Amino acid sequence: MKLRPNLSVVAIDNYSGAVQATQHLLDQGRRKIGLISGPLTWWEARERYAGWRDTLQRAGVEVSLSLVVNGDWSAASGEQGMRRLLEQQPDIDAIFACNDQMALGALGVAHQSGRCVPRDLAIVGFDNTPESAFYWPPLTTVYQQLVEIGRVAVQVLHKLIEARRHNDDGIGPVATILEPQLVIRASSLH
Repeated sequence: MKLRPNLSVVAIDNYSGAVQATQHLLDQGRRKIGLISGPLTWWEARERYAGWRDTLQRAGVEVSLSLVVNGDWSAASGEQGMRRLLEQQPDIDAIFACNDQMALGALGVAHQSGRCVPRDLAIVGFDNTPESAFYWPPLTTVYQQLVEIGRVAVQVLHKLIEARRHNDDGIGPVATILEPQLVIRASSLH
């Protein structure tokens, strides 16, 4: 992660989370893995896209623009994206939705189109929202550890405030990148 001058950052490793999600789908035998991305103007969405793409490329699996649609983080955009992916790639066998809301929209379309999740189509989200465990089927997702991000951010801020208070110029911008964790549930298991 590139730092801006005089800016400290505490964030999740979005690239690693996307790698974990995509590799899990590959490990389940999926080979036609679509992506419902967030807006690519967002750094997080670009990192998740890159993790998906790089993991497929390393595995020697097709990476095609017809496997990618862009959403806006909403369930409605996940629904629209899933419809477009099914039109563009009718034999798609997995979806990595870059957040749980878009995954929810994709799940709805999968059910409406008669595809059994996960037998016909595996779906993985990103966020581990509290509701994701109650989707049907329960959603495999990447846990961002938002409480931990908040805790670490407060610690970093406290150190920076204390350093400034004591005129300590030795503490500069800090980048703290936390590792996300894949939470495997029924939506992706063969």
